[in-house]
Amino acid sequence: MEPIALFSASYMEARKRFIEAAEATGFSIYSEVHPVAGPAGEELAMDFAVYGPEDAEKALVMISGTHGPEGYTGSACQLGFLESTHLREMFSSHRVVLVHAHNPYGFAWMRRTTEGNVDLNRNYVDFDKPLRSNPEYDRLHHAFVPTQLDDPSAEKVLTDYQAEHGPIAYMAAMLGGQRTHADGLFYGDTQSTWSQDTMIAGLRRSLANQKTVVLIDVHTGLGPYGVPYLVHGYAKEDPRYSVMESVFGETMRSTAVKEEFDEDLPVDPEGPIVLAMDWVLPDKLTYAYVIEYGTYPPAEVLGAHRKDNWLHAHGDLYSEQGKAIKAELRRVMYPEFDDWKTMIWNEAVDALEKSAKVLSY
Repeated sequence: MEPIALFSASYMEARKRFIEAAEATGFSIYSEVHPVAGPAGEELAMDFAVYGPEDAEKALVMISGTHGPEGYTGSACQLGFLESTHLREMFSSHRVVLVHAHNPYGFAWMRRTTEGNVDLNRNYVDFDKPLRSNPEYDRLHHAFVPTQLDDPSAEKVLTDYQAEHGPIAYMAAMLGGQRTHADGLFYGDTQSTWSQDTMIAGLRRSLANQKTVVLIDVHTGLGPYGVPYLVHGYAKEDPRYSVMESVFGETMRSTAVKEEFDEDLPVDPEGPIVLAMDWVLPDKLTYAYVIEYGTYPPAEVLGAHRKDNWLHAHGDLYSEQGKAIKAELRRVMYPEFDDWKTMIWNEAVDALEKSAKVLSY
């Protein structure tokens, strides 16, 4: 297989290739159309490709595009799975569900967030229960989202905060998620999104009879260039922690083990889908984890997201400045280089092979 050829140049191309490959290998496809169209007026959808015995005890789920620009990489991994006889045979006795474009709006429009500026990895919570506050974000919101881009006074606020509290506290304030500023960074909302509702309904429908499920959510932007960073949310006393540690080794970390927190993992965010699977699929034993493929240093990645957030809050999407901001976001989230693409596919194969081992427990 040629890894470089797995990667697409647009949402429309990625979706077309995914559906064609799924149908060619006998997967059933059903699609939920998004209420908003793409930038060229194209249909957007969350596409479910399903294969395997309906009564299989175990299942693999792979999700792409939770954060829009990261969909290129997740889609490539899904396409590689469909085109790999080796991988398909490895899971041939299991149920397999590939979910293409968890956030189709963000994938098509080059946004981390949904049409409502919601970060889906802050949206999977029980909204009937008290929600976590983030007073440190509230304190910094005006600096994270200034009226004028690159406002020196806003940058000074952020620099002073880092100097006083340290880089990990600064990252935690930003990345932990917040529900008070709908125009802000890492906004989790106070209600479920179209994507959450569609995903939960689709998973429950596709996995009605399975008992054990491994779920992989593919991301980019965290860690060194091309290096996988695997994260789950199980505490050390949870038996699933030892299974994941045994199979994946030191490449796997947990958001529930706070002594491992650093600038890459500064906080346990409230609302990632992989932390919600115990209530999304309450009648099943689930092993859910994120693969983060590294791209560029955090300052570049988060800087691009801050500028994109500013663009949608205060800028002109169709201006030359707007186009430049979108191009920079694409660059830092999707390095379109042959070496990076090859590294990503090789690591995806390794993660899938190890996921098969998890299902053997």
